[in-house]
Amino acid sequence: MTHVLNIYDIHARQLHPGNLPERASQLIRQFIALLDEGHYRSERTLQFYADRLCITPHYLSEVSKKVTGQPATFWIDMYLSNEVVRLITTTNRTLTDIAESLNFSSLSYFTQYALKLTGLSPTQFRKKNKPMA
Repeated sequence: MTHVLNIYDIHARQLHPGNLPERASQLIRQFIALLDEGHYRSERTLQFYADRLCITPHYLSEVSKKVTGQPATFWIDMYLSNEVVRLITTTNRTLTDIAESLNFSSLSYFTQYALKLTGLSPTQFRKKNKPMA
């Protein structure tokens, strides 16, 4: 994920040389570090990450768009969706356990999220993508 962010950073610098303050790049590196630490498993609000970075949620999203071309919520969702798919397909944990571990308020909400993400219910997605033994 960090590699992808670095590519966005390089691309942004080429398109707008000198328009990207070092502080903006530093903030995004710190934001991605928080995601790398796994905070997305329980915290999905911009407020949480902005508080950790001592900035406003609006500024975090603005800086993210400027540096990466995507709002901060995109990166939170990217990390979360990758984790949802990984847990559904590579573990035998119950869906309830997965939903709880990712701080979804209910199994129903988790199921809706997975359905929107994959186009299938978590059970269907698991069956379709079950690794061969």
